[in-house]
Amino acid sequence: MLSRFAVFVVKQRRAVMAVTAVLLVLAAWGMLNQRTNYDMMSYLPQDLDSTKGFTILNDDFGLGNTMQVYIRGESDAKVATLAKELQAVKGVEAVHWVTDLAPIEQPREFLDKAVADNYYSDGGTLLQVGFAGTMSDPLVKDAVNEVKRLIEPYDAAITGAQQIELEESMSSSQLGLVLASIGLVTLVLLLTVPSIVVPILFVITIAIGVVMNLGLSYYIGQEVFYLTSVIVFALQFAVTMDYALFLYHRFEEERRSRDTEDAMITAVQATFKAVMAAALTTIAGFLALTFMRLSFGMDLGLTLARGVAMTLLLVVCFLPGLLIDALPLIQKVQHPIPRFDFSRLGRFVARHAGVVALVAVVLLGVGYYGNSRVVESYDIDAGMPTDLPSIRGEKEIAEAFGRANSAFLVLEDTGSAVDLERLRANLEKIDGVTRVFGYTSLVDPKIPKEFLPPEATATFFSDGYTYLMIDLAYKTWDPKMGPALEAISKMASTQWQGEAYLTGMSMLMRDLETVSAGDADRIDIISIVAIVVIVAVAFRSLSVPVALVGTIELAIFLNMSMVLLGSGGIIFVASFAIGAIQLGATVDYAVLITTRYEEELAKTSNRIEAIKTSVAESSQSILVSAATMFAATIPLAFMSDIGTVRELTLLIARGALVSFFSVVVFLPAILVVGQPLFERLSIGWPKHVVRGE
Repeated sequence: MLSRFAVFVVKQRRAVMAVTAVLLVLAAWGMLNQRTNYDMMSYLPQDLDSTKGFTILNDDFGLGNTMQVYIRGESDAKVATLAKELQAVKGVEAVHWVTDLAPIEQPREFLDKAVADNYYSDGGTLLQVGFAGTMSDPLVKDAVNEVKRLIEPYDAAITGAQQIELEESMSSSQLGLVLASIGLVTLVLLLTVPSIVVPILFVITIAIGVVMNLGLSYYIGQEVFYLTSVIVFALQFAVTMDYALFLYHRFEEERRSRDTEDAMITAVQATFKAVMAAALTTIAGFLALTFMRLSFGMDLGLTLARGVAMTLLLVVCFLPGLLIDALPLIQKVQHPIPRFDFSRLGRFVARHAGVVALVAVVLLGVGYYGNSRVVESYDIDAGMPTDLPSIRGEKEIAEAFGRANSAFLVLEDTGSAVDLERLRANLEKIDGVTRVFGYTSLVDPKIPKEFLPPEATATFFSDGYTYLMIDLAYKTWDPKMGPALEAISKMASTQWQGEAYLTGMSMLMRDLETVSAGDADRIDIISIVAIVVIVAVAFRSLSVPVALVGTIELAIFLNMSMVLLGSGGIIFVASFAIGAIQLGATVDYAVLITTRYEEELAKTSNRIEAIKTSVAESSQSILVSAATMFAATIPLAFMSDIGTVRELTLLIARGALVSFFSVVVFLPAILVVGQPLFERLSIGWPKHVVRGE
């Protein structure tokens, strides 16, 4: 079956290239039209009270997806004109300001204090612009940009458009990041492959895989998380370049004794068999991310796993034809490459295996402790570029109105206005609550709603719900914020006879932390178990996978511990993802050196000689793989202005180097020391014959 597949790929390579070209065009169109989601909160479970409340707030009151516009130094008449212009923008659902609660003709000094405090402060006027959809909706994006255009002539500050501004920031920098990654990867390959043509063919093949992967998202209706769209390119290059290198090296080896087509047929068969276990371990590591309780893990894990599978198929289907047809040019354009000698390292580790293995055990304990001390941050805004207009505007508006934070309490309209006022007054007594604004802030609760015109109540009542806006004295991650939110929720549940949903960014971000609690451990356990099973089947051993996975876990712990050398904290997304990504992407290094050790041990029956050769011969390939991963991700770590992207890619880049060191230094020692255990707990594992060491 595999041989017939290889023959078809080689003999029908022009047809394969033609089909690939057609698929590439379709994929490119899909990639250009795919929708990217920049709202992490949308990945929260929809059955949470905070998400239910946010949905009601948005659908019924137009307050969920809103943008606040603060206009300084303008008269009410001029602001009213601007409000009408904003209301006329396609995609704007409503513009809320003082006219919702009082006639524009009424002088400010005669306004109810609650109304004045809500819309006027520090010489400026606040408008709330609600949109008819989420911030990822193209119509809303256009509406936000039009709103920005209309307020340009004014001295204004805005907030609430962070998602769209983040998208624009990323779009403007993404091409530079991609080119930097490709450039560094190509440079690494030029130092390892003796022809400049070959790296170009590799880059073309894997780039096609990335485009097909992201393009497929459009056709299956997948809205890609922004972090996925950023790192998938670098990671797909990083973890699949080995497949292309293996095919090329095997092709060159077979060409010494066969004609070109027969050599490639053999190379395709050998490559598919050799990299299948490596691909499965990588895919298993990525798929572990799908078990996150936050649903963006499903998006990230599936996309990365799918990219590995697609690139493997392209390497064995599309790349063979490129290499055959470009062979004359490859041979014509040649350059010398450096060769690193790892034989001394192999001898040292072989002779001092016990000591080196003991050092590994000690470092495992140190790394585990260090990893446990890293603080996970859930403050997503802290990683945003500080020059975004909405980030600057949020601070200005908060200072102008004296609001460190705010929340909304969405209430089922089952109580009387008197009950609502009682709840509002009691909420204001909670520590940290500076003001509670609602219907009864403006209307005497003893006046029946039926006696008031509909326009007077429409702002606060809709489809069986009402709401209270709660101003808070604490920032989102102030230690006092949690108890304040808990007190609000408890009071609402005990003093209101209907459903009560506490929502707003503070509550959503708190729920983000609660929901994701335990995700890191869950992902690590699932990825470890899956990869242990795959390696156990591949080596027919119960002990070998423990040595391999343990070595990479050591590297992961050491990598995470290095965070303590800096701030000591890391955004939670990077903390959750790195375990599965580093394990899945770099366990191949351990598989390669262990496979070579098993082969050499079968030849020599001497574990010392076998490990010397394994380290000397395998380390070059592992170095290339690690260097490729480092080169593909390090530009994002230093060039991206998104904190989450910087932290995750820095972990991945550093993790590649730490895994390389761990595999070529500690794993060989563990293999030597663990040889007796491997013989007892494996099927067909070569035996060591003592001849004097």
